[in-house]
Amino acid sequence: MPPPNPSAPSLLLLSGGIESAALLYRLRQRGEPVHALWVDYGQRNARREQAAAASLSEACGTPLQTMDLSGLRDHFTRDSEWVRHVPLPQRNLAVLALAVNLAQHLGARRILLALNRDDQDHGPGSQPAFLQAFTNLAGTLVPGLEVLAPLHDLDKAEVIRSAASTGIDWTQTWSCLLDRPQHCGRCPQCAARQAAFAAAGVADPTDYLHRQDSGDR
Repeated sequence: MPPPNPSAPSLLLLSGGIESAALLYRLRQRGEPVHALWVDYGQRNARREQAAAASLSEACGTPLQTMDLSGLRDHFTRDSEWVRHVPLPQRNLAVLALAVNLAQHLGARRILLALNRDDQDHGPGSQPAFLQAFTNLAGTLVPGLEVLAPLHDLDKAEVIRSAASTGIDWTQTWSCLLDRPQHCGRCPQCAARQAAFAAAGVADPTDYLHRQDSGDR
């Protein structure tokens, strides 16, 4: 099998969150061809994530593929509030396996994950050693295919600052773990989002039900 064409698109794993949105807009700014992939693996906020991914892709003129694996929730959910939010702990492995197949189908040369520096504390599936091992595997399956995390040296605040020149609309992104019309403002992801905007010195346009700096905790 020939290696991916150097002028072929990249395949971006687009969750609809801050990092993947920033990476999508960076690619658009550079004029690089890209396809996006969003996967429902049973996460509680899937509907909000998918809406964000669709909105971002439309704004950037990026083709978006969606895959429905929501049935995994029934197999992996335990009686735990946080497991119900994210029922598949090794989701990067599962999503990347699908991405390799889609990249081969599209003739893509790179799979891009929007992991930041802080994500390395979220388990082995977000650490450089895993990504390197998976890159080696992907290259064995599809010669020339790379798996890259271009934002891995940046924290969330630095990602926000780095996207300042791209014209990104942060209100199109979604971070909250819950499936509500607004960001709750209290879950770990909402807390990290608010802290990152504050650390970046960028006004946070997010509509929170409870904003941390309001004293309503």
